Amino acid sequence: MQDIHIPTLICADARRIPLADSTVQCVVTSPPYWQLRQYDGEQDGVWGGSSDCNHQWGEERKIRQSPQRDHARGGGFAKTRGNEAARRGMAFDASQGRFCTLCGAWNGCYGFEPTIQLYVEHTIEIMREIRRVLRDDGVVFWNITDTLRDKGLSAVPQRIAIAAIDDGWILRDTIIWAKPNPMPESVRDRLTRSHETIFMLAKNPQYYWNTEASREGATSKDAGTDGKRNMRNVWTIPTQPFRGAHFAPFPEEIPRRCISMASKPGDVILDPFGGSGTTGKVAMELERRSVLLDLNYTGNGGYETLARQRFQKFLSRDLATTEKAGAVTILCPIPTATFQPGDGTSF
Repeated sequence: MQDIHIPTLICADARRIPLADSTVQCVVTSPPYWQLRQYDGEQDGVWGGSSDCNHQWGEERKIRQSPQRDHARGGGFAKTRGNEAARRGMAFDASQGRFCTLCGAWNGCYGFEPTIQLYVEHTIEIMREIRRVLRDDGVVFWNITDTLRDKGLSAVPQRIAIAAIDDGWILRDTIIWAKPNPMPESVRDRLTRSHETIFMLAKNPQYYWNTEASREGATSKDAGTDGKRNMRNVWTIPTQPFRGAHFAPFPEEIPRRCISMASKPGDVILDPFGGSGTTGKVAMELERRSVLLDLNYTGNGGYETLARQRFQKFLSRDLATTEKAGAVTILCPIPTATFQPGDGTSF
């Protein structure tokens, strides 16, 4: 009989993960990309500066943002159905936060920092907290993409990779997610972007790895006697249609591969940017326990509603009757106490 571990959903900041040290085997996440998407709910936080400061906030900075696309079948946009011109015509002002005039702290939403340097700095701060809860033999998969500014790429993945290495992470691999069905672009002076990056990061040179799960079928001369070869690090995976208030879920095949290769049944999987619950749903299917964090898991119809609907569809029953089995939503404010995942089918 399959062991079902319903994901635990927690309203929490990724900088303060309410888990004990060294409890997570694998992290699979797709954090907010720099200046690309504005998510629902209260996402602002105070970063840096002095905790003792009586902050005096300066003027709020804003950037002109076009409505993001969704992943509906046949393309389309989250707030308008039309072409690029129509999308630009419905642009809105997105906040880039504000700075404290006394201590230099920044108050804003992660992903909408005014500079790429600040975004990278905040990313490393989150990665340090992930390293605290990650087991010594654990692995992190970090999905990221680049951002165009002033007609030039910002080299976001490259900057994060270098900063992570400098901060002590082992960059074990750079996986290319190639999209056979990328969003169309109307540009005429460059190629259409059709890939994203997934970093594989480890705390130590020795980590858990399921060699069998990392093999793929092959007909080439490098196939073994079993007709398989070591999986390549270019993954051709279509974007997955999703209708809901969260516009940026990655396809289930990505966490399925990552979780299968870097964990065992019963292990704890973490997604510090849980969103619509993709990582948790796949972890549940693979008999893993999982913890999903998101500032929008408010218990008031936030992204946790989307996630719970997906879990319910998998379970084919009403999640309201399975709360005792582990379908937990912890409401804001952010939990301050750490907890140890249990050994049973729930936390």
